[in-house]
Amino acid sequence: SVSFLTSHAMNVSEPSDLTIDETGTILWTVSNNPDSVYQVDLSGSKTKSLSYAGQDLEGVAYDRSDHTLWVAEENLREIVHLDLGGGVLSRNALSLTGEQNSGLEGICFNDAGSMFVLNEKRPGLFLPLDASHSIASSVTLTFAGDYSGIAYDPPSASFWIVSDQSQRLYLWNPAGGVRKEWSLPFTKAEGVAIDLAAHRIYMESDSENRLYV
Repeated sequence: SVSFLTSHAMNVSEPSDLTIDETGTILWTVSNNPDSVYQVDLSGSKTKSLSYAGQDLEGVAYDRSDHTLWVAEENLREIVHLDLGGGVLSRNALSLTGEQNSGLEGICFNDAGSMFVLNEKRPGLFLPLDASHSIASSVTLTFAGDYSGIAYDPPSASFWIVSDQSQRLYLWNPAGGVRKEWSLPFTKAEGVAIDLAAHRIYMESDSENRLYV
């Protein structure tokens, strides 16, 4: 089951997406006001600002294999590989087209190191990437109004997906569809990060600038 524990004010404006490191003590988030990447603690306080300046940042994923970050540029349809100082290691354009502000929104890794991204809407898409960070396949999503964050769930080989418009959290499997869903007690849900060891789910509200646990 999922139950609300607490929330914390964040000193990050319009936070979008979340990812957590292997220690379970460091969260990373992005904002497009301004377009920056931030390290935050488990109470939502900003502890570091990276040097990278994006154009419409909406997604972030921590890569445990080499301790780096990947961010998603929504309107450019690019994923960008960063070191933990914000230096650009590579840029990868995805073969996607669509409306402005309806593009890349979430990004995550599974335990095998494979990368997955979400296209927010029109259409909602779940996109596994190959080793060269190109789109390997595409699954159209229809269970929510939009798709604003994603995290991998190793025990069930499924994905946690949060929807801003539907104000819900889903546990979804590419083969079996939605396994469970929960209504969220806040608006503008953006991003989801999972700490399995602590049995915690972290999400944030873009409009409230709050971290929910």
